[in-house]
Amino acid sequence: MDLKTVEALIREIDIADPIDWGMLNISEEDATRLIALSVVQHYEAQIRPMSESDREYVFVSAIAKLTLENFVLNIKLAQALGH
Repeated sequence: MDLKTVEALIREIDIADPIDWGMLNISEEDATRLIALSVVQHYEAQIRPMSESDREYVFVSAIAKLTLENFVLNIKLAQALGH
């Protein structure tokens, strides 16, 4: 799996749902590279060897979990801002 392609896709997805990097002590580029590397390594070692059906469940579950975390984070941010 090509790490640069994964990084580019992350940036493309970020266009639709941008992250506010202003309060963080890490650059967007460094964070993207670090996370992409970690996920690709995990995929190669743990997920690629699975059956196609099992991989689909892992992908859908991971997307659902991330969407849920993002939902909760957005609610907390809105509450903190008084919205």
